[in-house]
Amino acid sequence: MVMKKYYHHKTRRSTELSFMFTGGIAVLNNFENMVGMNKSVELIPDDGMIWDEDEEMAQLRFVSTSGLIKEVNGLIGEFLSQYLDENVISVVTEVQFSHIRPVVVGERLIIGIRISEVIANQFTFRVVIMKDADKVAEGVVKRAVVSRNYLHRKSVENI
Repeated sequence: MVMKKYYHHKTRRSTELSFMFTGGIAVLNNFENMVGMNKSVELIPDDGMIWDEDEEMAQLRFVSTSGLIKEVNGLIGEFLSQYLDENVISVVTEVQFSHIRPVVVGERLIIGIRISEVIANQFTFRVVIMKDADKVAEGVVKRAVVSRNYLHRKSVENI
Protein backbone atom coordinates (compact mmCIF):
# COMPACT_ATOMS: atom_id res chain seq x y z
CA MET A 1 0.00 0.00 0.00
CA VAL A 2 1.29 3.46 -0.92
CA MET A 3 0.31 6.57 1.05
CA LYS A 4 0.26 10.16 -0.19
CA LYS A 5 -0.99 13.33 1.45
CA TYR A 6 -2.80 16.07 -0.45
CA TYR A 7 -4.32 19.43 0.38
CA HIS A 8 -7.92 20.00 -0.71
CA HIS A 9 -8.14 23.63 -1.84
CA LYS A 10 -11.92 23.82 -1.53
CA THR A 11 -12.21 22.59 2.06
CA ARG A 12 -8.70 23.69 3.10
CA ARG A 13 -7.86 20.39 4.76
CA SER A 14 -5.31 17.70 4.24
CA THR A 15 -6.24 14.11 3.50
CA GLU A 16 -4.11 10.99 3.36
CA LEU A 17 -4.66 8.88 0.30
CA SER A 18 -3.73 5.28 -0.10
CA PHE A 19 -3.59 3.08 -3.12
CA MET A 20 -2.94 -0.57 -3.84
CA PHE A 21 -2.24 -2.15 -7.20
CA THR A 22 -4.35 -4.90 -8.72
CA GLY A 23 -3.35 -6.08 -12.18
CA GLY A 24 -1.76 -2.75 -13.03
CA ILE A 25 -4.77 -0.70 -11.98
CA ALA A 26 -4.38 1.60 -9.04
CA VAL A 27 -7.16 1.01 -6.53
CA LEU A 28 -7.55 4.38 -4.88
CA ASN A 29 -8.87 5.08 -1.43
CA ASN A 30 -10.15 8.51 -0.35
CA PHE A 31 -9.93 10.04 -3.85
CA GLU A 32 -13.70 10.53 -3.73
CA ASN A 33 -12.86 13.50 -1.46
CA MET A 34 -11.40 15.24 -4.52
CA VAL A 35 -14.80 15.67 -6.19
CA GLY A 36 -15.39 19.39 -6.66
CA MET A 37 -11.72 20.35 -6.84
CA ASN A 38 -11.08 22.70 -9.73
CA LYS A 39 -8.53 24.81 -11.50
CA SER A 40 -8.64 27.66 -14.02
CA VAL A 41 -5.77 28.79 -16.23
CA GLU A 42 -5.25 31.37 -18.92
CA LEU A 43 -4.39 30.16 -22.41
CA ILE A 44 -3.29 32.30 -25.32
CA PRO A 45 -3.35 30.00 -28.35
CA ASP A 46 -0.30 30.17 -30.61
CA ASP A 47 0.40 29.26 -34.25
CA GLY A 48 0.86 25.60 -33.29
CA MET A 49 -2.88 25.42 -32.64
CA ILE A 50 -4.02 26.72 -36.06
CA TRP A 51 -6.80 24.83 -37.82
CA ASP A 52 -4.98 23.83 -40.98
CA GLU A 53 -7.27 21.33 -42.72
CA ASP A 54 -7.93 23.89 -45.44
CA GLU A 55 -5.30 26.28 -46.83
CA GLU A 56 -7.70 29.24 -47.10
CA MET A 57 -9.01 28.73 -43.54
CA ALA A 58 -5.47 28.32 -42.18
CA GLN A 59 -4.75 31.87 -43.35
CA LEU A 60 -7.56 33.09 -41.07
CA ARG A 61 -5.68 31.61 -38.07
CA PHE A 62 -8.60 29.92 -36.32
CA VAL A 63 -7.77 27.71 -33.34
CA SER A 64 -8.38 24.01 -34.02
CA THR A 65 -10.62 21.83 -31.90
CA SER A 66 -7.85 19.25 -31.62
CA GLY A 67 -5.49 21.97 -30.33
CA LEU A 68 -7.96 22.90 -27.59
CA ILE A 69 -8.44 19.24 -26.64
CA LYS A 70 -4.67 18.75 -26.42
CA GLU A 71 -4.34 21.75 -24.08
CA VAL A 72 -7.21 20.51 -21.91
CA ASN A 73 -5.78 16.99 -21.65
CA GLY A 74 -2.36 18.37 -20.74
CA LEU A 75 -3.82 20.63 -18.06
CA ILE A 76 -5.88 17.82 -16.51
CA GLY A 77 -2.94 15.40 -16.58
CA GLU A 78 -0.69 17.93 -14.89
CA PHE A 79 -3.38 18.82 -12.33
CA LEU A 80 -4.04 15.20 -11.40
CA SER A 81 -0.36 14.16 -11.32
CA GLN A 82 0.35 16.39 -8.34
CA TYR A 83 -1.87 14.12 -6.22
CA LEU A 84 -0.52 10.80 -7.47
CA ASP A 85 2.33 8.64 -6.29
CA GLU A 86 5.30 8.40 -8.66
CA ASN A 87 4.44 4.72 -9.36
CA VAL A 88 1.19 5.61 -11.14
CA ILE A 89 0.10 7.83 -13.99
CA SER A 90 -3.26 8.97 -15.33
CA VAL A 91 -4.24 8.22 -18.92
CA VAL A 92 -7.06 9.66 -21.01
CA THR A 93 -9.81 7.09 -21.59
CA GLU A 94 -12.61 9.23 -23.03
CA VAL A 95 -13.16 12.76 -24.36
CA GLN A 96 -16.50 14.37 -25.20
CA PHE A 97 -15.92 17.89 -26.51
CA SER A 98 -18.06 20.57 -28.16
CA HIS A 99 -16.32 23.49 -29.87
CA ILE A 100 -19.06 26.12 -29.82
CA ARG A 101 -17.48 29.38 -31.07
CA PRO A 102 -14.52 30.16 -33.33
CA VAL A 103 -11.40 31.61 -31.75
CA VAL A 104 -8.44 33.24 -33.47
CA VAL A 105 -4.83 32.57 -32.46
CA GLY A 106 -3.70 35.12 -29.87
CA GLU A 107 -7.07 35.64 -28.19
CA ARG A 108 -7.03 35.21 -24.41
CA LEU A 109 -8.98 32.16 -23.19
CA ILE A 110 -9.71 30.76 -19.73
CA ILE A 111 -9.81 26.98 -19.31
CA GLY A 112 -11.71 25.73 -16.26
CA ILE A 113 -11.59 22.11 -15.10
CA ARG A 114 -13.49 20.47 -12.22
CA ILE A 115 -13.48 16.92 -10.90
CA SER A 116 -17.12 15.86 -11.12
CA GLU A 117 -16.84 12.16 -10.26
CA VAL A 118 -14.37 9.59 -8.98
CA ILE A 119 -15.16 5.89 -9.20
CA ALA A 120 -12.33 3.50 -8.28
CA ASN A 121 -9.43 4.54 -10.55
CA GLN A 122 -11.62 6.61 -12.94
CA PHE A 123 -11.71 10.41 -12.71
CA THR A 124 -14.30 12.44 -14.60
CA PHE A 125 -13.60 16.12 -15.29
CA ARG A 126 -16.02 18.76 -16.55
CA VAL A 127 -14.34 21.32 -18.78
CA VAL A 128 -15.32 24.79 -19.96
CA ILE A 129 -13.31 27.21 -22.12
CA MET A 130 -14.34 30.86 -22.05
CA LYS A 131 -13.38 33.98 -24.01
CA ASP A 132 -14.52 36.90 -21.92
CA ALA A 133 -18.18 36.09 -21.11
CA ASP A 134 -18.63 33.76 -24.11
CA LYS A 135 -18.38 29.99 -23.90
CA VAL A 136 -15.98 28.73 -26.57
CA ALA A 137 -16.04 25.03 -25.75
CA GLU A 138 -17.17 22.54 -23.14
CA GLY A 139 -16.71 18.88 -22.50
CA VAL A 140 -16.08 15.89 -20.32
CA VAL A 141 -12.73 14.14 -19.96
CA LYS A 142 -12.23 10.80 -18.22
CA ARG A 143 -8.86 9.60 -17.02
CA ALA A 144 -7.86 6.30 -15.43
CA VAL A 145 -5.01 5.98 -12.94
CA VAL A 146 -2.78 2.99 -13.75
CA SER A 147 0.54 1.59 -12.67
CA ARG A 148 3.56 2.78 -14.64
CA ASN A 149 4.97 -0.77 -14.39
CA TYR A 150 1.81 -2.14 -16.00
CA LEU A 151 2.26 0.20 -18.97
CA HIS A 152 5.94 -0.75 -19.26
CA ARG A 153 4.99 -4.46 -19.29
CA LYS A 154 2.31 -3.85 -21.94
CA SER A 155 4.75 -2.00 -24.19
CA VAL A 156 7.27 -4.85 -24.03
CA GLU A 157 4.59 -7.48 -24.76
CA ASN A 158 3.98 -5.85 -28.14
CA ILE A 159 7.60 -5.95 -29.30
